[in-house]
Amino acid sequence: MTEPLEDATPGDHFRLLHLEDSPLDAELIAACVSRALPGCTIRLVATRADYVAALREGGFDIILADFVVPGFDGMAALALARELAPDRPFIFVSGTLGEEEAVEAVKQGATDYVVKQRLIRLPVAIARARAEMRARDGQRSAMAALRESEARLRLALEAGRLGSWELDLRGMVLQASKTCLANFGRGPEDDFTYDDLCRSVHPKDQARMREAVGRSVNDGADYDIEYRVVWPDSTVHWVHVSGRPIQAPDGTALGMAGVSLDITDRKTAEERQALLSREVDHRAKNALAVVQATLRLTKAAAVPEYVRTVEGRVAALARAQTMLAEGRWRGADLRALLEGELAPFLHAGTRLAFGGPRVMVPAAAAQPLAMALHELATNAMKYGALSTEAGGLAVSWRVEPAEHGPPMLLLRWMETGGPAILRPPARKGFGGRVLDGTIRSQLGGQVTLAWQPTGLVCEIAVPLGSESLEQAANPWGDAA
Repeated sequence: MTEPLEDATPGDHFRLLHLEDSPLDAELIAACVSRALPGCTIRLVATRADYVAALREGGFDIILADFVVPGFDGMAALALARELAPDRPFIFVSGTLGEEEAVEAVKQGATDYVVKQRLIRLPVAIARARAEMRARDGQRSAMAALRESEARLRLALEAGRLGSWELDLRGMVLQASKTCLANFGRGPEDDFTYDDLCRSVHPKDQARMREAVGRSVNDGADYDIEYRVVWPDSTVHWVHVSGRPIQAPDGTALGMAGVSLDITDRKTAEERQALLSREVDHRAKNALAVVQATLRLTKAAAVPEYVRTVEGRVAALARAQTMLAEGRWRGADLRALLEGELAPFLHAGTRLAFGGPRVMVPAAAAQPLAMALHELATNAMKYGALSTEAGGLAVSWRVEPAEHGPPMLLLRWMETGGPAILRPPARKGFGGRVLDGTIRSQLGGQVTLAWQPTGLVCEIAVPLGSESLEQAANPWGDAA
């Protein structure tokens, strides 16, 4: 007696394709199958054409076939099933199938065979084929999900510029993704062994890197480290490498796996930020010291004049500070510095000429030079060329290489058309002391003042770093 299969439920929507030319045999087989699989659907075909059409239509869970059909043999039916429905179980149900033929059929891809004289075996064969089919379907679904998951992981790694790597400790075999290879300056086709990786680590970071690997392998600790790597082109880059050990059930370390990230841009930004913070702190302290000195030394007969003088000098510092901040403390353009300091003192009729190459004044020199220019402009406004409508001012500069040390910025301030100068001042005022303090003391330069009858001529020489200037064909430039 045929019992229902344990996993069969009414309405299971199980579908069979049955190739059989004998109506009586087909009825017996259908009755046997229906008792074992209540609610299953059987599609009966008796010719090759109907069989091929049904296979192409698809949707069947299992294929049953007689071994001998008029004009159509069972092995041909099996071959068609392997071609058109390769993932569906195929069971021969025949009264003429011999042992040798059955063995050959299984070799060719048949799932099982049942002789019609023992149909009681058919439900068991179907159940086994059904279980195998479900296992294959589950495995196929799992593999598809795994491939999809791996694709998403690769996409996420690529989007985050993360490289992946795995190290087999048994043979010290390193596997690295294309992005990981790029993190170490290698191309996707380059050989890259663990020894290559170790050699690429900056000599000053190698001991620290090996210690981190040792802790992960020996203690099972997470691997997380930042170090410098030297690329084949000798450039130095920073990488962040993290991972975890791969362990056997007994805790033995078998390998390590993880990710890598090029953090060169971040490290460069951090270093620049730290440098800027130190520079801002240093400049701020210097500016405060200058302000304090200004307050102590400024003399005026009345409070309003005192306030104007102090405000002017502090404003000069503030303008230079703003210019440096906008340029991220990389320096200040000399022409822009001059224009900023002279702007408050100019009027519509002022004759002003600039001439010289483009020069970037280093950040350390910008504020002292701004103070010096402010004092010259203040003096010209009070006593010199800027105090009259007929006055004129020409500022020219050039850069000359020094035999030893950095190049020198040579700046010439020449006033004309102001009140006649009969003789040099009898004493050096605060402006003169500011020039000495900024140019000589702070910048290590030289300043000379020539009180000519036509106006003041001031010549300033300040050392510059080679990175702060742009060479021009004509060192004196064209007059503005």
